[in-house]
Amino acid sequence: MLFKLFLIFIFTIAPLFGEYYISHGTHIPLYPLKTTRSDSKSNVRYFKDTHGKKYGITNQIILCTDYQKNLQKVAQKYHLTFLRQLSKTLYLYKTSNIAETLSICNQITNEKEIKFAHPNFLLQKIKRVIDPYFKYQWHLKNTEYAGADINIEQAWHYTKGKGVLAAIIDEGIDIDHIDLKENIAGFANYNDPDTNYPDSKTGNWHGTACAGLLAATENDTGIIGVAPQTKLIAVRYSDNDVAKDIQAFNDLMNQGVEIISNSWGSYTNLDAYNEIFKALATKGREGKGILIFFASGNNHQNMDEEGINDESESPYVISIGASTHRDDIASYSNYGSSIDFVAPGGVASGQLVTTDAMGQKGYTDWNYNFNFIGTSASTPIAAGVAALMLSANPDLTRDDVINILQKTAVKIGDFPYIDGRNDYAGYGRIDAGKAVKLARTYYLKTHSQPININNFAHIIFQSVQKFSN
Repeated sequence: MLFKLFLIFIFTIAPLFGEYYISHGTHIPLYPLKTTRSDSKSNVRYFKDTHGKKYGITNQIILCTDYQKNLQKVAQKYHLTFLRQLSKTLYLYKTSNIAETLSICNQITNEKEIKFAHPNFLLQKIKRVIDPYFKYQWHLKNTEYAGADINIEQAWHYTKGKGVLAAIIDEGIDIDHIDLKENIAGFANYNDPDTNYPDSKTGNWHGTACAGLLAATENDTGIIGVAPQTKLIAVRYSDNDVAKDIQAFNDLMNQGVEIISNSWGSYTNLDAYNEIFKALATKGREGKGILIFFASGNNHQNMDEEGINDESESPYVISIGASTHRDDIASYSNYGSSIDFVAPGGVASGQLVTTDAMGQKGYTDWNYNFNFIGTSASTPIAAGVAALMLSANPDLTRDDVINILQKTAVKIGDFPYIDGRNDYAGYGRIDAGKAVKLARTYYLKTHSQPININNFAHIIFQSVQKFSN
């Protein structure tokens, strides 16, 4: 009995004699954290509550009242300085001594006709991604092997891909999928002359899986794509007609597509393919260049062997290999001098979850595929990162994006990197957070522009962004 009374004292009465703030009439205990030298200079005191949540306290307080006429009296009594009115009932003041901020707030809360007063807390916001399968998307946030993901949350701090138009060229894209339809900006079928719908008559919904990894919407349902606000054009490729493939690429360029993700290949990079890739990479986006991503393949094949000339080896495309949930190179991933980067592709013990065709027509009956692996998965993930980069900085050229990805890629695997790359990982595993952060100010850092009346405001705006981050 005595022990129970002691606990009651500790958790209810004792906090009244220590540091606390009042929330909804309840005393919330706060425990001081060690203050660093930089914290001292910024005049911030840090505390944590019983759940470990961190609070920063300065000399500012927020006061709430319906009776403005009482404010001057309260301010004089507690030596407060008025800063500004926040709303009809909320006011911002500052105290004369940061050490008294908490106690003054608690005293003011007890004043007549004052609803409450509490510090203008410095609180770290937590991004809430509530799509239910996000917890399984280790390529976005790996909780088992920390860091073996693309660092998406840092990138999402800046953008989620708004304002970018990408394309998926593949087979079987369910544009009516609940996690895709909001982002479908257009579609076409270059295989079936009787329809434009990029459907599958063979039950192959590979394209649906790829589309979800790139741009599944953030809608409280299923998964979330790397760039959930990027719009997609869904293209059903021709099974075997090269001319129709060329037409598809050319049509996409004319429609203003900025990024094209291709999780396919034929090991025959024909001159016609290479020519259209060159046109898109050099003339697309009004000369800034379209980013064409290609999967390198899953045969653990040396792409430099004689007789192999895959689309992914074209100098005008970005060739993507696969990494695993443990941040090493997937054993199946093709390799060679054409590999540019790797991105999560998974293995049997660490597969990816993505969208599947709705209902019973897909690989599963659940609308989602939990067993997707390969460079087919890596490629739309990499393309999604590029979409985030272009959203953060639309001025980036194709070469700018590639250079940023090279500078920010994480070196993984057991193979030595010579001049920053090797034939298994390319320049390394893509890091979305670092890439987007650099992309935001990259143009100012690498391009010299003469300032004239037409670009002055744009340059100044980017300069302000640069120095405010």
